[in-house]
Amino acid sequence: ARFTVLTDRLLRMEYRGAVAFEDRPTLAFVHRRQPVPPFEWDMAEGALTTGHLRLRYIGGPFSAESLWVEPAPAALPSRGAFAGWRFGQTSGDDPLNLRGTIRALDKKNNVSLKCNGGGGGGGSRWVGAGFDSSDHCAWG
Repeated sequence: ARFTVLTDRLLRMEYRGAVAFEDRPTLAFVHRRQPVPPFEWDMAEGALTTGHLRLRYIGGPFSAESLWVEPAPAALPSRGAFAGWRFGQTSGDDPLNLRGTIRALDKKNNVSLKCNGGGGGGGSRWVGAGFDSSDHCAWG
């Protein structure tokens, strides 16, 4: 597995097993070389912590038992705040999930980013998100 801290509230998650990771730009993440916000990685705990989120991963293919995100210990709780997420959780299970966009504003026949219907969204009212880009289209 590979995790990329995009912001202190947005984490990119990728699982490839024995297959090489995708380093080319994808439709979801065109430009990956951005400033990296502060974070900590605790290998013994399998925890990646930013100022707002703590990702926990215990190994193996992504599943509800192996991958979840919870508020960081330092994150201040607020009304309607993020309470947690487990891999596979659908938009229907998360009333704060905004479900992302279905297609571009030009209404062309674009490649899906899997943000519609029952999938996870690219945004949330709790201002934090994880994005599994294990099987998205790459450029180049």
